[in-house]
Amino acid sequence: MPMYQVSDLAGARRREFLDEAKRSSASLRDTDGSVLIMLAAQRIAALHEAVAVTTQLFTAEAVLARTATPEPVELGGLAWLAEFDPDDRAEALAEIRNAVVLTVASEDPAPLREALHAWVTTAAVMRDSARRAVHIGSPQDSEFVEVEPPRSRDDD
Repeated sequence: MPMYQVSDLAGARRREFLDEAKRSSASLRDTDGSVLIMLAAQRIAALHEAVAVTTQLFTAEAVLARTATPEPVELGGLAWLAEFDPDDRAEALAEIRNAVVLTVASEDPAPLREALHAWVTTAAVMRDSARRAVHIGSPQDSEFVEVEPPRSRDDD
C-alpha cells in the first residue's frame, strides 16, 4: 500500500489516493508523522458490527457454558436468545458466528444484519405463547378440515 503525504491531497495525487481508498485502503502520513488510513464507510461499518456482535457472542457463550436457563439480562445484547431452547440457541449462535465470518470476509455488514434480524424476529414470535404453540406444537387431526377443490365458473 503506497504511503501518501498530506501535500498529495492538495495536488494531482488526490484522485489516486481516493481511488486507492475505494479499492482497498490508503495510508496518509500527516506532517507530525502519524499515519491515517482511509477505508470505505461500508468496510468500517462491517468491521464495527462484527466486533460488537463478536463481543456479544463471547458474553452469551460464557453464560450458556455455565447455565442452560440463562436470564435475559445475563445474555446482554443477545438477550432474546433466552426465548429459545438449548438446540435453537446453539443453531442461532452457529448462524451468527457464520454471519460474522461472512461479514468480515465480504467487508459488507449485510450478512450479519440479515442473520440477526431473522433470529430476533423468530424470538419475538416465540415470546407469544399462542404463536409459540403453533410453531413448536404438533398438529392435531382436529385442526384439519376437508375442503372442496376450486371450481371454475364453467363448472356451475
